[in-house]
Amino acid sequence: MRILVVAISILVASISTASAQFAMDHGNAAAAAQAARDARAAADAKAAAIARGGPLLPSQSTNFSVGSSNTFKVAPLRTPEEQKAFEAGQAAWTARCKPTVVEDREKLRRVRYAEPDCDLSAYNTAGKD
Repeated sequence: MRILVVAISILVASISTASAQFAMDHGNAAAAAQAARDARAAADAKAAAIARGGPLLPSQSTNFSVGSSNTFKVAPLRTPEEQKAFEAGQAAWTARCKPTVVEDREKLRRVRYAEPDCDLSAYNTAGKD
């Protein structure tokens, strides 16, 4: 009889605890809703500032500029002759430097070269006449 009473007590306690935990969201739903409202308000404020031509707040500014210019020039596409010369240069660099990837004792992958100064770039002219 005691075992039955203990079992029922444990069952009731576990059900009530589970339902209480299910009912509580610990404020997460309210916080998520508030975060969504804040994000929308920030987006609306930025759109309004852009529409009226006013300055953006530092947190709203996403423009990037170099040397007071926010226009970047794209390099022109290579002509077929330039592409062939580039590929020939790459092939010559690969043949001379023989890059290989090795893993050091810290488990970092590093590139090793057969010749000195190959790690600077394929366009390196240091020490060349």
